Amino acid sequence: MYQTKNNADVTVAMLRAFVCMSRTLNLSKTCEELGATRQTVRRHLTDLESIKGERLFEVVDRQYRLTAHGAASLEGAKSLLLHLDTWSGQSTLSKEFSGGLESSRYVDGDGKEFFSQQHPVSKIAMEGLPLVKKALVAWGTAETRIEHEAMDAIRPYIVLYRKGPAGWVFVEVGQESAYARWFGWAWSRSAIGKLLNEDNVGDEFNEFIAGAYSRIYEEGGVRLDHLYAYLPRDGSDPLPVTFQRLLLGCVFPDGTPGLSVLAVITSKVEIDALKDEDRPILSDELVMDTLPI
Repeated sequence: MYQTKNNADVTVAMLRAFVCMSRTLNLSKTCEELGATRQTVRRHLTDLESIKGERLFEVVDRQYRLTAHGAASLEGAKSLLLHLDTWSGQSTLSKEFSGGLESSRYVDGDGKEFFSQQHPVSKIAMEGLPLVKKALVAWGTAETRIEHEAMDAIRPYIVLYRKGPAGWVFVEVGQESAYARWFGWAWSRSAIGKLLNEDNVGDEFNEFIAGAYSRIYEEGGVRLDHLYAYLPRDGSDPLPVTFQRLLLGCVFPDGTPGLSVLAVITSKVEIDALKDEDRPILSDELVMDTLPI
C-alpha cells in the first residue's frame, strides 16, 4: 500500500494520465495521445497513486491492468475531467442548471446537436404520458422491488441495468421497450450482459446519455428527462428521435441496487433549446403515446 501524500493537490494532468491509461492500458499509446514523455506520464500516475494511497494499476505479464481501486476511481475521474472541460469550453458537452433541474447539449463529430432537459417528477401526475404514469405507480406499489407483481405490467417496456466496476451492464431489455423498437429485438437480446459504453462512442456522449444514472441508482430515486438525439437504426446512419425517459432506482431480490430505465418515444417533449423545425416526424409504429389495448 502507498503512503498517502499530505497536502498534495490532484492536478488535471494526473487525471488525464489516469483516464487515458485506463483506456489504452499501454504506456506508449498514452504518451502519444497526451503528447508527453514516458517519464512525465509515469510521474503523474505515481503521484496520483501516492495521493490516493492505493495502486491504480498493476502489471501482469507485462500488461497494465486497473486494480480494483483503480476501477472504482475511474468514473469519478472521468466525471471531474468532463466538468472541467465543460467549464473551460473544451468539451463537446455542456450542462446548465436552473431551479435544480439540468439541461444538457452535446455536439457530435458531424456537428449534430443532441439535447436533454430534466423536468420535475410532479409533471407526470399532471400531464404525464399513460405509460410513464403507469410505470411510476408500479414502482411505488412495488416499493422499488424489481421482482414484484406490480412491476410485471411495465417489465416489457423497461431496460434494467446493474452497475459494475467498468460501467453500466444490461441485465434485461423489454421486448416492447423503446430500445427494442428502435434498434430491433435481435440487437436488444444480444445486448444482455454487455456494457452500455462498450461501443466506444466517447466519454462526452456516454455522459450525455447516462450521466444522470449514477445519482438515481445510488439514491434509489426518480428522474424525468425529455431528450432529442440521433441514433442508428436498421444499419442506417443515425436518425433524429425524441423521447421521454423515466429513471427509477430499484432493488434486486438480493438487496443490491438496480436501475430501471423507461424510454417512451414521442413527439411530446419540451426542450427549450430544440427548434420546432428540427423536431423529427416519428412513424406511427415507433410512437408510444398510448397504452396498448
